[in-house]
Amino acid sequence: DNSPLPPHRRAVHAHAHVVTIRAQMSTTTVRVHYIRHGESQWNAEQQAARRRGVSESFVRTLAAEPRFTDSPLSETGVRQAISLRARLMEGSDGLAAALRCAADGSCAAPTLIVSNLRRAVDTGLLALRHLLDAREDLRVAVLPALQESCHYADCGPLPLAAGLRLEPPVISAAAAIEAARESAEAAMRHVVGTAEAHEEAEAEEALSRATRHSVVGTVLAAQARALAASGGADAAWLREDGYHRLHLDPRHAEPEVFDDRRRLSDALRLARVVELDDAALGEAVRPLLARLGAVGSELLSGGGAAGGGAPGPGANALLGQRLHAAAQEVCGGRQREGPDPEGD
Repeated sequence: DNSPLPPHRRAVHAHAHVVTIRAQMSTTTVRVHYIRHGESQWNAEQQAARRRGVSESFVRTLAAEPRFTDSPLSETGVRQAISLRARLMEGSDGLAAALRCAADGSCAAPTLIVSNLRRAVDTGLLALRHLLDAREDLRVAVLPALQESCHYADCGPLPLAAGLRLEPPVISAAAAIEAARESAEAAMRHVVGTAEAHEEAEAEEALSRATRHSVVGTVLAAQARALAASGGADAAWLREDGYHRLHLDPRHAEPEVFDDRRRLSDALRLARVVELDDAALGEAVRPLLARLGAVGSELLSGGGAAGGGAPGPGANALLGQRLHAAAQEVCGGRQREGPDPEGD
């Protein structure tokens, strides 16, 4: 508390001290390889809007549209993930060598972790298919703590399917839309019936259910179109095998946990935290440290597979800001504007 360091550096210093203490208690070392997800359909849409010269306020309005919920990979994003697979199979860097070694069984498989958003899930599964095909025992841990942190529709996951599993891709866009239409119509009939019976709470829930069915169908249809255009045989593999390799801890499957909205305040930038007092600073970074703790626990526990390195496809502004804070500490506390919490 009496440290002469400014608040933003005290936070980093305190966190580093905890890591040092733990390091003295254990010799565990984990190398983490972070994989950025491919272009999402929302990424493509917002870039196109900005090229047209629309205002940022319009982009934010567009971002709230339900059709961008859990935005899947665009056609370009699918191609990027498949291209990454080729690089990982043939590359000369340490990650490629480790994955090839794990695939042929000559070394332990890495821990594989992905965000709960399907653009990250599909990037991870498509990019690491060669490893998953070679190691049928390998599972990919789905971790809500890696979820993107923002208000935009694309930062929220679709509801889980029956059996506490992620909704798998559909065979065709038409099939997804038709299934969603039938489900929504059934839910709407229930809305009418309960409303006529003056059961308002039940009618409201039925209406919410109809809306969810419609959103799910729209998103799955968009995912199916992109996979059909760019994924080829990978589209069928994702549905029939890839999504069955995902592992979601039941503790993370509760709706309020699976949709992890812990985030920094919109108004907060790391360059401004020096203005906060200790109490405000502690409150501001609490969600950040909670997420880091969840990710660290998953890495050290194995995340569904024994092994060392941990490729983790996803995008997370909180983790990005934490890395930025660490970089500030290393660079002597030089200030610059941090990543935008609303960014993707």
